[in-house]
Amino acid sequence: MSKTIGEIEDWVVRLEGLILFCALFGLIAMLAMQVLFRFVLQAPLAFTEEAGRLLFAWLIFVGAARALYVSQHFMVDILYNHVPAPLQKLFGYVSDVASIGLAVILAYAGFKMMSHGGQILPVLGIPAWTQMAALPVGMTLLAFHAMCFVLRGQHVGDGAQPDFEE
Repeated sequence: MSKTIGEIEDWVVRLEGLILFCALFGLIAMLAMQVLFRFVLQAPLAFTEEAGRLLFAWLIFVGAARALYVSQHFMVDILYNHVPAPLQKLFGYVSDVASIGLAVILAYAGFKMMSHGGQILPVLGIPAWTQMAALPVGMTLLAFHAMCFVLRGQHVGDGAQPDFEE
């Protein structure tokens, strides 16, 4: 893989980390506020459920891309593990194409869904595309990471990144 693409992937991974940290921190803060205000102060806040749902959507889809990057995503490999090595290589290529293809289709569908927007989240008063954007952004990141696997000469799910430590 070229040095430039590796540098871009490193930058993307840092951006994902920032998005995931902010979404998780915000979600925890929203849920804590919701519990505090509803059950302790007996004055529930209206915006916490909607804001929590928005943050959760971002956490899910960007988290899916990060899970692919560190090879921690769900993978069914029962058939893969019981075929000869040359066939495993073929299955790897099929898996790569399927992963990238599905991510691109979902990203396209998400961008299309966003373009039909105009809705406003009722309590927060912000455009609904801020929540819907999580799908196409997450799937674009997922497709990018899958393509980086291929450019490195690996298959999607071939193991953790060189500098990833558990």
